[in-house]
Amino acid sequence: MDSARPAPLRIGFVMLHTSPLDVPGTKDAGGMNVVVRAQAEALAHAGHEVRIFTRRSDEESPERVQLASGLTVVHLAAGPARLLAKGEHEAVMAEFGELLDVALDRDPVDLLHAEHWFSGIAALPVARRRRLPLVQSYHSIAAPPDSPLGDGERPESPGRQAGERRLAHEADLIIAVSEAERRTVLERLAGDPERVRVVPLGVDTELFHPCVTDECSEQRDWFSRGGRPEAIVVGRLHPLKGFDLVIDAIAAIPADRRPVLRIVGAPPPDGDAHVRALHEAVARHGMLATTAFDGALRRRELAERIRSASLMLVPSHSETFGLVALEAAASGIPVIARAAGGLREAVVDGDTGVLIPSADAAEEPRLWADAIAALLADPVELGRMGAAARQHALRRSWAASAERLLAVYREVIAGARATA
Repeated sequence: MDSARPAPLRIGFVMLHTSPLDVPGTKDAGGMNVVVRAQAEALAHAGHEVRIFTRRSDEESPERVQLASGLTVVHLAAGPARLLAKGEHEAVMAEFGELLDVALDRDPVDLLHAEHWFSGIAALPVARRRRLPLVQSYHSIAAPPDSPLGDGERPESPGRQAGERRLAHEADLIIAVSEAERRTVLERLAGDPERVRVVPLGVDTELFHPCVTDECSEQRDWFSRGGRPEAIVVGRLHPLKGFDLVIDAIAAIPADRRPVLRIVGAPPPDGDAHVRALHEAVARHGMLATTAFDGALRRRELAERIRSASLMLVPSHSETFGLVALEAAASGIPVIARAAGGLREAVVDGDTGVLIPSADAAEEPRLWADAIAALLADPVELGRMGAAARQHALRRSWAASAERLLAVYREVIAGARATA
């Protein structure tokens, strides 16, 4: 081996409450699952040994699943082997940490990277006992229970806010996915700016790509025969994602110009009531014939759905980044998104899409309806934005994201050794 080349690292990702094997849009899986798996795969491809430690949520999951050379998922039997509501995971953090400690005897690592606060609190004592650096990613940060939806998720379990603040001060380094998330760490958690690093996300521009010749011809034929354009929304069916706003906005567009609405995603374990409300809203607006609930889709099928749409809508009240907006951009699809959090970085307003500022709840559907109708009525502008969006996405890759992540890992390891 070249003596000047740094040695490969042994990296342990910790994902207590959701698995990288889960389909995004199901259970509590979402953008975090995509990010962790993509970065882990890129790190393994670069020659590092990567382990992802997660909780076993069913009896059938084997103890170990090898995803690729150098990349293994390790299931830890913490708590009951069944799906838990998100808030229930706080009760299994201590047991998960104990099992993680044991698992590291078989799979030693050079550092631990905890994803979400459940994982961080479980991993913190393990890291301290073993004198391992602990890197923390939040992916979302709780807002006070009585704050507006735009401030972020609510603390779904009692210890969340205290746990997130503790990690901001005790983890060796915090990784944010956007400047917006970095500001939240500093302002809401009183984090130390010297101990927060931004690692930009990537996107798979081979999987997510514009329509190829045959697909494009099918779309042109469809439109020439009077077919409606399609607007797509993707994510967990959770109030924070704002899908109710999209339904109301589409309903506010005159019926003869109204696009088909495709909703992709499934509810979290405790989300059945919200899903019923979404279906009832579609029925109330008389949109049953022009709305599709597709459920959660595998990545390849999701990519096909996105590039067959005319427009991606991201109405989330709060997003640390909004990976789906970047996946739409890679697909050559303009995005209309709420001007919130990291979406301001994922969408270049007026170039790759349109950002809509938050407004009074009574006014928002009309603002969104006007933006959707105006863009769909202008094929030239739609095409221009789609081409700009693709170029924007091509400047990002998971390999580059993993390279930046690796630099942060080496920094924190060097700092730990210097301190020791």
